[in-house]
Amino acid sequence: MRVPIFEGEALEAVGRAAAERAWAGGMTVLRPDGSVVPIPLVAEPEVRARAELAALAASAQAILSGAVKLARALLASGDARDRAALEEPFDGLEAEAMARLFRGAPLPALVARVDFLVPADGGAARALELNATIPAMPGYADLAAHSWIRAAARALGLAPRQESALVARCGSHMERLREALVAFHRLRGGTRERPSIALVARPGDAQIGELRRLAAHFRQMGHRAENLVPGDCVPEDWDVLYRHVWAHNVPPDAPFARALRDPARYPVANPVNGLLEAKALFARLSECAEDPALADRAGLDAAERAAAAQLPWTRRLEPAMVDRLLAERVRFVLKRSWDYGGKSVHLGAELAPAAWEAAVREAVADHRGGGFVAQERVFAERRPATRIAPDGVSRGVLYRDVSTYCGLGPSRPDGSVVRAAASPVVNILGGGGLAPVVPEDVYEALR
Repeated sequence: MRVPIFEGEALEAVGRAAAERAWAGGMTVLRPDGSVVPIPLVAEPEVRARAELAALAASAQAILSGAVKLARALLASGDARDRAALEEPFDGLEAEAMARLFRGAPLPALVARVDFLVPADGGAARALELNATIPAMPGYADLAAHSWIRAAARALGLAPRQESALVARCGSHMERLREALVAFHRLRGGTRERPSIALVARPGDAQIGELRRLAAHFRQMGHRAENLVPGDCVPEDWDVLYRHVWAHNVPPDAPFARALRDPARYPVANPVNGLLEAKALFARLSECAEDPALADRAGLDAAERAAAAQLPWTRRLEPAMVDRLLAERVRFVLKRSWDYGGKSVHLGAELAPAAWEAAVREAVADHRGGGFVAQERVFAERRPATRIAPDGVSRGVLYRDVSTYCGLGPSRPDGSVVRAAASPVVNILGGGGLAPVVPEDVYEALR
């Protein structure tokens, strides 16, 4: 059991100082009404050994590469429900652009993020889903971790030089993303040491604070970098296009739409790849653990098969499953194949039997966009947390997830960001926040 460096009032003071620094740097959310809301910070850091973080990154990498291989195979030779899950949810520009994902884009996902939960009863972290369209939070992760380290160092009376050295030792998600973008530029034949980077998001994007922080980091590292909206981004003017916008939010006549339609010509990262986030694809990857023929058809390697075997049992919802789901309500979760942000998620343990039965029967009859999946519930660990928010400090017991970066390019992002929440469906604003991820060696160096 690790003895914490700070407790009680000292922990709260460090948390307050870290939160104020992180909020000033952009750890905020923009509301639709134009108000800017700081993201709460959990004062207790998530301390993990480098080996643990590396193992999570390796697992995330294998899940991503396995999902890409499997998606290719299912689009080519899957059943009708596979094609419905991977194609039906998309239309217009999004469908047009995604049709070129495997025929034109050099990399289906330069950067992605896999969200894990650590079981309350111990054991390895279990992956719940893959985020490949907008794998957000690298800027937030740096703001949380670096601000906490600086606040802790100052509370302990360390010199500014020591403080900066500890931040550098921690590492930077923003820098790993920058390195990935530069390597992508070179993979495509670019020769600039500091290619120009356009960060493209929809007007009023909720995460504009993070996107501005990313652009500032890129400029600090010598790049021309700007935050743009699709209507203002002329793709021919930029060496790299960092996409932080769903294709359905891009007007078809916007200049940026040209890049989405032609990922072979334009250096867009990531190309339109929403099908990789389909829960039905995740279910089929889980199925590969028990179906060697499916794994063979996808061409999964040993690492990808091992990663599939570590996923929670997940399957496309079928009528034959109904009796089991009703009898073992507490063990299962229902998720719509195509959705995001925790919508259309039903936790059996959180519902009364009648409500769960209604949800199951409604879901099994709903085939839109590939229908629903049933997934084994991972009961996540909960830990005491001191939540620092603009309106004050609260103490409670919060769930935590671990979201880990990965990618398919020559330089691959890694590292993790941790969200905490009062609800098992994690929401960083709804009673939750971000916990600073501090490598164990950096944390111990503060003692």
